[in-house]
Amino acid sequence: MSVTFKLLITRLLFFLLLLLAGIILPMSLQAQQPGQIKVMSWNIRLDTPADGQNQWKYRKSGVCDLIMNESPDLLGVQEALHNQMKDMRNGLKGYKSIGVARDDGKKAGEYSAVFYKKSRLRSLRSGTFWLSETPDQPGSRGWDAACNRVVTWSVFRDKETGREFLMMNTHFDHVGDTARIESAALIIRKSASLSGKLPVILTGDFNVTDRHRAYRILTWADNEIVFTDTRKSAGAEISGPEYTFVGFSDQFEASDQIDFIFATYQFMVLSHKIPDFRKGMRYLSDHLPVAVILELAK
Repeated sequence: MSVTFKLLITRLLFFLLLLLAGIILPMSLQAQQPGQIKVMSWNIRLDTPADGQNQWKYRKSGVCDLIMNESPDLLGVQEALHNQMKDMRNGLKGYKSIGVARDDGKKAGEYSAVFYKKSRLRSLRSGTFWLSETPDQPGSRGWDAACNRVVTWSVFRDKETGREFLMMNTHFDHVGDTARIESAALIIRKSASLSGKLPVILTGDFNVTDRHRAYRILTWADNEIVFTDTRKSAGAEISGPEYTFVGFSDQFEASDQIDFIFATYQFMVLSHKIPDFRKGMRYLSDHLPVAVILELAK
């Protein structure tokens, strides 16, 4: 049996497992109408030998296959190291990426990158800032954070409608509580200055639940930029579990959603889904992805 044929069979089996697990929806349910934008956020877990059988080399093809099957117009990823970015650039056909690594503003450390469909969107301008007291200084670390943290952003033009909006993607610190609170406040200020009153989408692993002060800062109604948690938006079709961090063990008792997609009021939220890939197959990350379909109000 040739290597090519073996690869074809493996990919077919993976597709069938996704279908059985309910990750791939029937085409009639998954189809987007003109003007609708599908956005996805996923902490893909960094590449580390400490993960043993869950190392990136065993997960990368499955991660790329799931993303291609979901077919988001926009994707925010967290924890991607430079080699993982290269693998995803190769595996995600039709997508371009934006972002730099957090430790030096080049290739060292994790990315909070944005991938987008070239056929659908055009990046007009983009950049990265650090979640710190000196956000424009590459490699700067803020407050009581254990790690350097960044926000990658871009202003996009939708080629279908001509509408423009700002997309931001981030990963909050997992230790520093002050850092998480101050990061939320900084994002509100930065999104106001970067958007120029354009609609805004914010994706990320925020390392907080909806009970945390950082979450309340992001969704405070008196902000200049007011974000809505897309899972809580009225009228949204909601599916999937109420949690996103799942670890790598089927014995782990998942309980909290810490990965969110926020959007400003100009977006109508049509659906929100947390695909659970764990049914009868290899874990693809220690986080579940989040996917939403949005539509800009006319």
